[in-house]
Amino acid sequence: MKKRLALAAFSLVLFATLNLAAFAQSQYVFSPDRKSVKATQAPAHITPTPKQDAGLTIIAGNFSRYPDATYFSVFGNTIAQGGVNFPFQVWEAMPFTPTANATVTKLQVSAGRQGSGTAGFELSLYNDANGVPGTPIATAHISNLPSYGECCAVAEVSDPAGIPVTAGTQYWVVVSTTSEDTDIYAWAFNSTNMTATLAAEWCEGSSTYCGQNSGKWTAYQYVQLGFNVLGH
Repeated sequence: MKKRLALAAFSLVLFATLNLAAFAQSQYVFSPDRKSVKATQAPAHITPTPKQDAGLTIIAGNFSRYPDATYFSVFGNTIAQGGVNFPFQVWEAMPFTPTANATVTKLQVSAGRQGSGTAGFELSLYNDANGVPGTPIATAHISNLPSYGECCAVAEVSDPAGIPVTAGTQYWVVVSTTSEDTDIYAWAFNSTNMTATLAAEWCEGSSTYCGQNSGKWTAYQYVQLGFNVLGH
């Protein structure tokens, strides 16, 4: 009985791995650690970036004004819940520090769904905890997502009442998942700043993928992911 169970478990892992490999080869190419992903096909069409309300100002962000390059649509970081669809859970976060007291009413990210699916992800504003995301201030689930690899639609959430933020205080824009968010997603890099800056990643899984950092936020330095924080 134990041998049959072991064989069944091995078959399940092998099946999931082969499915992921086939998925990647047909549409996307993952890095060896599967934490970054590149679209293998150029965008089939251009979707205009949503027009901003004239009453809103950019509190922080890096979206380009180029209509066909709001962000770097074909290369970014993986977002996944894990389970049978992906070998580990991975979330990403970008920090910002307001230069003046403000009220955040909209968050936008250059993140989308890889392939088909109907699930979504969570887009949140977090406070800071010693240089990494702390606890969520506000969270919204988004299921109407752009297709990763296409340009230049964005995933966004709005809160007309707004969330006050304080000048000189660091906050985080976070893309994460729940047990209901079973698809595989990606957050594309920006196209305006190629320098390495602060970001953070949540990884939960085996040491093969997460090293010694499983189950916690870890700060790192790399090219910024695309985001905008808007308000007044």
